[in-house]
Formats: sequence, C-alpha cells, structure tokens
Amino acid sequence: MKILLLGGTGTLSYEVLKNSLEKGYDVSILNRGNNNTHLNNIKTYIADLKCTDTIEKVLKEDSFDVIVDFFSRVRQDINNLFPILSKRCKQYIFISSACVYCRDNVNKTPITEITQKPNPLWDYNIHKYEAEQALINLANNSSTYYTIVRPYITYNNARIPLGLTPSYRYHRTIIERIRSGKPMFLWDDGGVYCTLTYNTDFAKALTGLYLNPKAKNEDFHITSDFRYTWKEVLLTIYKELNQTPNFINIPTAKIIKSLPEYKGELIGDRSLNAIFNNKKIKEAVPNIEFKTSLNEGIKKILSFYENNTKYEYDYKYDARIDKLLAISGVKNLHYIPYPNCDKKSRILYNLYRYLPLKIANRLVFIAK
Repeated sequence: MKILLLGGTGTLSYEVLKNSLEKGYDVSILNRGNNNTHLNNIKTYIADLKCTDTIEKVLKEDSFDVIVDFFSRVRQDINNLFPILSKRCKQYIFISSACVYCRDNVNKTPITEITQKPNPLWDYNIHKYEAEQALINLANNSSTYYTIVRPYITYNNARIPLGLTPSYRYHRTIIERIRSGKPMFLWDDGGVYCTLTYNTDFAKALTGLYLNPKAKNEDFHITSDFRYTWKEVLLTIYKELNQTPNFINIPTAKIIKSLPEYKGELIGDRSLNAIFNNKKIKEAVPNIEFKTSLNEGIKKILSFYENNTKYEYDYKYDARIDKLLAISGVKNLHYIPYPNCDKKSRILYNLYRYLPLKIANRLVFIAK
C-alpha cells in the first residue's frame, strides 16, 4: 500500500509515519523540507503546500492509495489541495479536530460523531469545520472518497498535555517552572473534563483506517478512553515530578483579560468538557487499544527530557504566566535562569513581564 503524508514531522504525523512503516507500507512525505534532517530513507517531495504549481511539479505522475492531509487548516486549503491530490489517490484522509463539536462546562454527556457542529466559540473550530464541509462537497464529485479524522489533545514525549502551554518545542519550561517553585494556575477550579491521547495510540488507530471500507466517506474522532479533570492533570504532573502542588485558581474571565492571546483556546475549548464516545472508531478498527494513561505518559515525558540535552525554554510564556499570577496577588515572582538557558532569556522575560503584549511583540520582531 502506498501512502503519502502531507507533513510527516509533527507530533501526530511523525508517529503516523513510523507506524505506517512498521506495518510495511510504502510511505512518502510531502512538505517544505524544513524539518526533514532526522528522516532516513524516506522518499520526500519538497514543495510549498500553499502553491499548487510546485506540488504538481514534484509529484509528476506519481500516485498513491492513501493521502493523509495534516496540513489543511481552512476551507481554502482543501479547495486548493483536493482537486490536485484526489486524482492521485483512492482515499483522502483529512486531519480535522475534535474541537469542532459543540460543548459546555456543565454537560458531561459523551460526544459522538453526530454531536452538533461547529463550536462557534473559537475561530479555529469554525475554520476546521468549514474545511470538512469543503472536502465533503468536493468528494461528492470525485471518484476519491474522503475520511475525516478528529483528534483531540494528543501528546508525545516532548509535549506536556497541560491546558495552556508554551510553544510545542519548549515544554521543558513547565518542568523547570514547577521545579523552581514557581506556581502554576487553573481556570475555574480545574473541574471540567478533558480527554488525553498519546500519539502512538492515535497513530495505530489512524493507520487502521487506510483503505478500510468502514471509513469510506465517514468521520471519526480518535481519542482515548482516558479522561481527567484539568486539576487531576496538573496534580499528576506535580506527583511525577515529586513536587508539592503549588497552584492557584483564577476565573476564566480574568485569565483572558490578562492573557488575551489564549482567549479563543480557553473559552472555545479548555474551559469546556471534552468526553468522547469511541464506539465508532473501535467498530471500524476492532484491534485498537488505548494503552497509555496520563501517569505513564508523564513518566515518558520526564524520561525524555532527562535524557535529551537539546531543549529550549519559552520565556515569553514564563513571563506571561508570572504577569497573570502577579495581577492575581502572587508576590515575589521574577526571572529565574533555568538550566542551560541562553543569554537572551532574561531580556525576553523582562519584555513580556513588564511591557504590554503588543509592544513586546513589536520589539522582538524588530530585534529579529
């Protein structure tokens, strides 16, 4: 079976790449080539996925059984890519998001694939849903069939599944923040539920949908059976780090006033219950198992960071959290040089700690 992944180097797509190879499939990737140095013996097509001419040029006459689209974010991405790529595959799998489902912070009824969509509280949700609808409409006039897959919060060895996090490459910031004694925070007492899925579990389920008759023109969320309140998540991180819990509760309204960059993510997702009924994916891929609990996942993350010296810190995140906590009454918060941080970290921290966000962003942009 020939598989083409649009991406291939991200949290989800790299694990799907590995699992596809383990199953003996002929796997290629199509991306811009910026993060491919760790890939060995993988056929790679280098193109700008925003530029359809470059895609046509590099693919030439090549065709595939399945194409998995980790790239598309909005309707126009699908409108650009599907007409070109559908001519080259039997099945087109679009990675959407389980954030598209309507939810609230009270109802704990498990979400199914027929739950109302879209969730209007975050632009990201709306854009993903619009992309789904574009795909369905285009596939109706195509010989290629679609499969829509909706992951929720999916994490790996380098990504801590906390509600509001640093940029993906900088999650060690959370570890050192907690170890240093700096407090963390929860929104609205951390009482809503989330579902967390380890990326290896996600990948096994996704590859089980390749040319699967039950996946023809169907949609699935792929989420684990492990659900926790956000308070339980944070307490687990403290426990695995052997640290005494040190956090405060802050109302969502106060957080988004202080950290407006997190407004959509918080009110449109993290402050809402996310519990899923996994019956449909389990019927389509009967042999899948969601094995990795949060305790096991956090242990893997800590082991990864203990054995990996190539890491960076997000001092913008650290400063923004300190600013929020200071406004909420926490005293004596200041810059702390975490192990092996670079010389610019203090400057970055001070910019985002003491200046308005727009001014700090502008100064950092000019400095680049």
